[in-house]
Amino acid sequence: MKLENARYMDEWIRVPLCGTGDKLYHYTTAEGARGIVQDKKFMATKSDFLNDKLEFQYALEVMEKLVQTYLVNETFAERFFSLVKEEIRRLGIISIEDGEADPSNRMSFYVVAFSKLQNNALLWAEFTEFHGYCLEFSYEKLVEGFEERAFLHGTVIYDEKEQMTCLLEGLLSCIHGLVSEGRTDLDSFFEENAEVSEESLQALAEDMAMVCSVYAMFFKKSFFEGEQEYRFVFTPLEKDGTEEQPKFRLFWQMFLPYILVEYGGGGKALPLESVMLGAKNNSDIATRGMKHFLKVQGLDIPVLLSDIPLRY
Repeated sequence: MKLENARYMDEWIRVPLCGTGDKLYHYTTAEGARGIVQDKKFMATKSDFLNDKLEFQYALEVMEKLVQTYLVNETFAERFFSLVKEEIRRLGIISIEDGEADPSNRMSFYVVAFSKLQNNALLWAEFTEFHGYCLEFSYEKLVEGFEERAFLHGTVIYDEKEQMTCLLEGLLSCIHGLVSEGRTDLDSFFEENAEVSEESLQALAEDMAMVCSVYAMFFKKSFFEGEQEYRFVFTPLEKDGTEEQPKFRLFWQMFLPYILVEYGGGGKALPLESVMLGAKNNSDIATRGMKHFLKVQGLDIPVLLSDIPLRY
């Protein structure tokens, strides 16, 4: 469902943004919390190593459903979707298939995941097994602290109908823009006997491939709706034409690539407003240890304990 009075990424990309006074929550381990608080560095995981293995691919599936729904001429629909898919492959922003043979041809994107939910059992279990920490941040200050590098941010969209609406609005905006540039044959795009030149169809496919690629960063299947994710998407820094190489962390015997994203370039105070300990992290030492750690870092903020009732 669309959010009333919502702020969006831009006129073409209708990814909802948070608003004034909103809070974001980051669930992490003790090691992750130390790196964020002490070094002001967030661990951003490579997009094709996130919990949904089809992330950054799912938008193409929604795009195909959109084309099949609104273009009555099946041959024309297949041709247009084929052009969009080929242009997405050429752009290299998202992968077309899982396990694509040559990932070196793709751009790299890394994600720092937050949630709009504090003390959520699903997120405690997924990211910390109820032993970790939930860090509360000011949304506005968080955005300000990342502004020294290129990034996108927004609310993840889980509802397929809303996803279809986003892409349809993007498609209509692309058509309107191209028609205003003189490609008036696109006025017949949705008609059964559409007479659209190959050049105009290619131009529309190029524009729509970019729209679809950006949305791919913020579309997830409805299975994951309980996460209520708000994400920040970064590209690696480059120095002398060479892309920053990832580091690797170990998770359940797996090697997961990531980069470290520094908050504020060292100049801004971390907008951390509270720390909550997981329900299994309930010893007095854990609480006192976190309070002492925060004090040494110059932070006087609440330290809370999750009240989720666990038997074991």
